[in-house]
Amino acid sequence: MIKNIILDWSGTVVDDLDAVIKATNSVLKDFGRPKVTKEEYRQEFALPFRTFYERFLPGVPLTQIDTVYHRFFTLYRDQINLFPGVAEFCAFSTTTGRRLFVLSTIEEGHFEYQAARHGIRPFFTRAYVGVMDKMKAIHSLLAENNLSPAETLFVGDMVHDMEAARHGGVMAVAVLTGFDPVEKLAACNPDLIIRDFGSLQRVLETAGQNRLDEWIEIADLEVKSKIGVAEKERECFQRLVVCLRFQIEPNFKELNDEFEKTVDYAGVAAAVEEVAESNKARLLETLLSDIADSLMERFPIRRLELKLKKFILPNARFVGVKSVWRARERPPFAILKR
Repeated sequence: MIKNIILDWSGTVVDDLDAVIKATNSVLKDFGRPKVTKEEYRQEFALPFRTFYERFLPGVPLTQIDTVYHRFFTLYRDQINLFPGVAEFCAFSTTTGRRLFVLSTIEEGHFEYQAARHGIRPFFTRAYVGVMDKMKAIHSLLAENNLSPAETLFVGDMVHDMEAARHGGVMAVAVLTGFDPVEKLAACNPDLIIRDFGSLQRVLETAGQNRLDEWIEIADLEVKSKIGVAEKERECFQRLVVCLRFQIEPNFKELNDEFEKTVDYAGVAAAVEEVAESNKARLLETLLSDIADSLMERFPIRRLELKLKKFILPNARFVGVKSVWRARERPPFAILKR
């Protein structure tokens, strides 16, 4: 079940594309450069900002550009409105016990002004704004708020948002209301493409009716592997411990006590042992990924949480690596096109 929702701001929550283009063209004019059309902007703009401005304003310090941009953007911010369905979606999320977060490049003052102006600021548990690299920031957001990636999705309108979601191991949801056109968004293969927040609310309502928070768990599975950075470490098999849990496609009730509808956990354990013993990797991180890839390929697993422990440091119980994977599922998270 999705319990946490991270939202980008510009182009996702608020319809500020026109205001951003006006402010950008004011900046270009201020530096004696030609304006860009809306179509040119949507095709060329990318995050982080530096890439875009190095092309259109080469040699101009980004701090100087920011000062001019925010001065002009302030002139247009009262023209910015919420996208249809956003306020309703925020209320829906709160009433269904989901927590909302913001992860955005928008400057803090602009965010607070817009969120207060539209009456949605109280819905957000926490706002991470002024973020230049969301791929780095999403890990802090997840850790600081104790969020499980398997229970979290990130909604954004740009390729960088989808990349950040992938980096954080959360569900990537692309919305078609904002800066990047559908061609750019579809190319990065998000888990879900939606028209608007009304579409996302319907998907979550349907998922909530049909999907229970059910897991099959294998705890403290002992395996052996020759792994380590030093060659001497890889001369003999070492004891490793694997902890994993996974979700299957049917609800447990839908199995009707039929073995062929579920995943054989003994087979999963055997597959983990096989990969560990035949492993040629030096890093735990690589072995973890190899085990996950094998399990996701061989078994109909919808979600997988995997942790690998190595007993190497004399003053620590173990050294561990952990990550979360999910299958390229569609229903109930099907692509919703225009």
